This record gives sequence, C-alpha cells and structure tokens, in this order.
Amino acid sequence: MTGAPGSCISLGWTSSDRRALLALGCAGAACLLAMALRRRVVLGEPIPVDAEKVARVRERIDPNRASAASLRRLPLVGPERARAIVRYRRCCASAPAFGGPEDLQRVPGIGAGVVRLAGPYLVFPERARPPAP
Repeated sequence: MTGAPGSCISLGWTSSDRRALLALGCAGAACLLAMALRRRVVLGEPIPVDAEKVARVRERIDPNRASAASLRRLPLVGPERARAIVRYRRCCASAPAFGGPEDLQRVPGIGAGVVRLAGPYLVFPERARPPAP
C-alpha cells in the first residue's frame, strides 16, 4: 500500500472484488428504488385518517384543571409555559383562575399570540352570572 511519492496507491482489489462491489451497489440502489415506488402517492385518493387522533384534536383543554402534560398539547405551549400555568393556577388565583382565554395573559410568559393560537383548543367553566333583578 505504500508507494513512491506521486504514484497511485493500489488497494489490492482484484477485478472480481470490484465486480462484487459494483453488484452490491446496484442491488442497494434497486432496493431504494423499489421502496420509493412502493410509497407512491396518487392525487385524488382519500387520505387515511386516524379517528382517535382527530378526536384528541377536537378535545378541548380546561386550563383550570389540566395537567402540565395536557397543557403542552396546546400551540406554543412548551414545558415551561405549561408549568407556569399550573403554578399560577395553584398559587396566585382563586378558583377558577381562568374564566376565558384572555385570562391566560396574566401568566408570566404568555402573551396575546399564545392566547390567539391556543384559544380555539381551550374550554372554560361557565362564568358566574349575576342574579337577575
């Protein structure tokens, strides 16, 4: 494998070694092509829908009762914001802490953008109505 400077380095492969390597490369390329053709997408075909996932998306989350793990399913709510909502709910407010989506803005780190995107996925208890005169 050593040679004089400027000379080609030989790996010592015979012509049958090179043919075998070429055959393996072609077989691998054929497998990749077969996998790509098997996953064809045809326009106009219905897309399979997982009913359980759709039901979970339609489920509304009550920020007054939900765990931090459930709150993380909301748009733009990661682990820190979810824990902040739970902390605020436990420490800083009377029950229920949140009467509507806009009340979430009282939690540090949650602004109008989060409320706008998460609002459609939230549910709140009925607000207490004053007694009729």
